[in-house]
Parts: sequence; C-alpha cells; structure tokens
Amino acid sequence: MKKLYLLMVLFVAAAFSLSAQTVVFSDNFDSYTAGAYLAQSNSAWTTWDNAPGTSQDGVISSAQAASAPNSLYITGSNDQVYPFGNYTSGHYTLTFNYYVPSTGNGGYFNIQHILLSQWALECYFNSTGDGYLSVGGTDYNFTSPTDAWFPIEFDVDMDNNTASLTVNNVAVHTWPFNYQAGNTNGTNQLAGINFYAGAPNNASGTYYVDDFVVTEVSAALVGHFAVNPETPINVSFGVDGGTSTVEVSNPGDAPINYRIVPTYEITNVNPASTGVDTLSYCNEVYSSLGFNNGVEWEAAAEFPASQMTAHLGRTLNAINIHLGAGADDGVTNAKIRVYAMGELNSGPGDVLYEQDFTPAAGWNLVQLTTPFVLDGGDLWIGATAYQPTGVYLFSFDDMPGNGYSAWYRTGSGWNTLANLSASYNFNWCIKGAVDGTPVTPWMTVSPNTGTLNAAQTQNVTITYNTAGMSVGDVKNGTLHFFSDDYDNGVVTVDVTLSFSGVGVDDPSVINITLYPNPAVENLNITSEQIERVEIYNLNGQMVFAGTYSDSQVSIPTEGFAAGMYTVKVKTASQTTTHKIVIP
Repeated sequence: MKKLYLLMVLFVAAAFSLSAQTVVFSDNFDSYTAGAYLAQSNSAWTTWDNAPGTSQDGVISSAQAASAPNSLYITGSNDQVYPFGNYTSGHYTLTFNYYVPSTGNGGYFNIQHILLSQWALECYFNSTGDGYLSVGGTDYNFTSPTDAWFPIEFDVDMDNNTASLTVNNVAVHTWPFNYQAGNTNGTNQLAGINFYAGAPNNASGTYYVDDFVVTEVSAALVGHFAVNPETPINVSFGVDGGTSTVEVSNPGDAPINYRIVPTYEITNVNPASTGVDTLSYCNEVYSSLGFNNGVEWEAAAEFPASQMTAHLGRTLNAINIHLGAGADDGVTNAKIRVYAMGELNSGPGDVLYEQDFTPAAGWNLVQLTTPFVLDGGDLWIGATAYQPTGVYLFSFDDMPGNGYSAWYRTGSGWNTLANLSASYNFNWCIKGAVDGTPVTPWMTVSPNTGTLNAAQTQNVTITYNTAGMSVGDVKNGTLHFFSDDYDNGVVTVDVTLSFSGVGVDDPSVINITLYPNPAVENLNITSEQIERVEIYNLNGQMVFAGTYSDSQVSIPTEGFAAGMYTVKVKTASQTTTHKIVIP
C-alpha cells in the first residue's frame, strides 16, 4: 500500500473595502492595550476559526516594537488572519516590519488565493537568519536579521498576473501570481494573509509584526450578485403547472459566476426499497495519506445535485469509508459526517449529521442510526478522526480526481488535495448507500448556472410540475443561489406551490401570481388580465382598492400596518383570494 505524508500548516483570511490610489488599511498596534487580543481590539482582523479572544488570537506586546510602543506577538497556537477579499483584479502592495528572536524556532506567514482553501505562497524564517519563500513548487532562499526589525514587502498586480516578495530590502523572487505555494495551477485571486505561529521543519514559531500597511496602486474591479425577488415565492397552478421568473443581476464591475440549486421539503418518506444504490468515485485500488504529526482532520466527497435528482426523497442509510493500515492503532474521535451544501467552490458547509464509529484498517461500514433524507441538493459525506503520528489515515484510489472527491481540512477551511499538489489528484474511498422510493422533483430551473458580466441582468425561469397534486395540496422548497460574490455568496429563496385544480387550457381560468410574500415594499400581482384588486385586513375592513386593465400590478405596501391581509384579485373570467403578510 502506498503511503504519503502531508505537512500540516494552517491558513486563513477575511475582507475589506478598497479605495483607489491610497492606503486602504494600516495598523501599527499602538492604539491598543498591551496584553489585549488583536481581533478583539480591531474587528478588521480575525483568526483561523473566526474566534477572537481565543488562543488563536495574537496578543498586543510592548516587549518589541518597530514603532513604539506596541507590536503584534505571534506564538503558541496563534493563527491571525487579515482578509483582503476575493479580488481578481487591481494592483496592491502589502508592507510590514518583522522581528524573529534568535531564541525561538523562527517565523512564518502565508498569503491566500482562496479564503481558507488555496494559498498563494508560504514564507519561512529560521532563528539563525536564513529563510525561504515557497511558491510554484520551488523554494527560494534569502537571509534576514534575527533579534532586529526588518521590512517585508509583497507586491501583487492581478491585472498582469505578477507578484514579487522583498525581504530586508532585497528582492527574493518575482512570479506569476496565479502560482500556488506547491504548484503552478492556482487562481489569480487575492484573499488574505495569515500570520500563523509556524516555523521551518513544522516547528512552533515565535515572532513579532509591526507597521502593517495595505496600499492600493490601482483599484480592483469587483462583481456583486443580486436576486429579485429575494423574498418567498408563492405560486398556484392547475394540472398543467406553470412558470415564474426570478431576476439575477450583477451591479458590480467584474464578472460573477453563479449556480442555482432547488431543494425540497420531504414530508412523507417512503422507505419501500427500490434497490440499494452506491454513491462512490473509488475504483477499489487503495493508498493512504497521513500528516507527519498527530492531528485531527477530515475527508469529504461531494455528490452534486445533478447526481442526486434521481434520489430525491430517498434516504442515505450508510457511509462506508476505507482507512489505511494502522487505523486501529491510536486513532480516536472517529465520526462519519453528512454536511450541508457549501459556498461556490469552497467545499462542504456545516455538519448536519455525525455518528461515532470504531476505526479499523480497510472498509468501515457505518449504518446511520437515523437515515438521512435526501432533499435534492448536493450531498456531502465524509469522516473525521484524530490521527496520531505514524498513521496513514484516509485511503484514496489511483484514478484522476473529478473535482468533487478529495476535499480535506485540518481546521475551519476546506481545500482539495489536488490544489495542494498535482501529485495528489485522486478520489477518496468514501461511499454512500441510498435506498427508498424516490419522488419526482417539481421545480426545474433554467439556466441553473452562468456568468454575469458587469452590470448584466438575466431572467431565470422556474418551471413548476403539479402532476399528482390534488386541490388543496401545498408543496414547499427552497432555491439556493450560490455565487462567487465575496459579500453575498449564498442567497436562499423559499418557494410554495399550491394546486388550483384546473388547467391553463380551461379558458375560464387564469393563473395569478402574487409576490413577494411577505411584501416589504411592494406587492406585485401578475395575470393575463387584472381588472380589480381589493385588500382586506383581518377585521374584514377594505384597506385598498384599485381598478386596472393590465397583466401586472405593483401596489406599495409601506403605508400598511404590519399583519396578515386577504387580497382579492378579479380578472375578466374569475375572482380569487390570496393571503399575504406585510411585515
């Protein structure tokens, strides 16, 4: 069995706003109280686990300072992060002063392409005055003082895909910025910097940072993502179903990628077996990976919504994971896990389900105590455990990975092993066993993926299937809008479908749609022909009446008292009533 070790290093990042041709952020740490935690003192900073005030948070120190009286002290388990944001354009410089004591093990920092997922470079400092930059899979040596302050400058021009590092006023290297620390296939994107208490040879580092300055040479172009309406959608159709439209737009000035996934509320699970289906990417040829020090880490694989549509309403009943030789020797805290959908290209989301198991070398089949109902979204399954030194924990096969199958993390941020190194392009040996009777999805989204250019707007059509519904039936679901908008990565819109009992081929019936509900600013009503709208409060008092001759009506609701209302809509052929909420 092939066995490989990985170096364990933790990485992090977060976000800020940028202005052209100016210093966009600076911190000399002098306005804080010595002994205070940095991220607690200034929310522009954070930690790996976004946990200000914990052991990950660096401490303000007066023991050393390039500009008196204070600096940032990194040691122990400190894991400080300064976020830039996911910028793919613009030109920036990052400068700070650095101090490495000769009595410690040295120092370390990294810069990230993707927040908590892909790092652009790693920089190591020995306490003997030498160090090295790791980028593009190559190490570049430099020298620097110990027991003395010296400047560091990182320059990144994403418009031209170039980066350079200068240590103690000496240029170390210039390279294409899209390189990663370990290879040349990364992303031309700036996410953040991480001051981690690391050092060469995986030792624990001790160092000081002062006079941290971020300067914008030329502004980044930033995309944004918006959904309209972003409030619940309530539609009612007959036997032929129908459609509604949601608008997605990019009011920013750089392209935005998006993806839309419908999920469904499953109220009646039918456990009747239709045959067990195994979800897997593993081709049954096993090697294993481990970290060179003891660490708790986890592995996960994704089965995207496109694969899960056929399993809607069924249940995940077991997870089977292959572990390497020695997995029963000191491995503890082993759990299988099911995760929520994560943000776009960022790995799994929150843990939805976990269950302990006793690890052993080979396949570990864990029957779920509570079967997990499949709602049509991406399914993420995996396992976590504490791996002692000398153990090769999670197994992989010998086939090329597909981008879904080899995610891992040692802290709060997920990464793919293929991003770590091209030699780790494979599939985890993780399987899911699914059974039960599937149900038919009743929403179809078109388009469900795309790219919005700057200032572009696009209509997304949701098609509703009412087959099998009876009068009075109501179905509930959710539309999940994922995008690479740094500030608005996930938007969810609840959807309610009710059944009117007639088809659109009946000339006496016209479909009527009201949205949003709740109606915060306006109530929009669409139909083929609207003649009159009346709104009544819970006391039966008419609070609004309007006469129209149009297919779309928008009624301002800001002047209405908060509460539930009945809306009566009269068309040329029918009168219908609907319930709405005005918050």
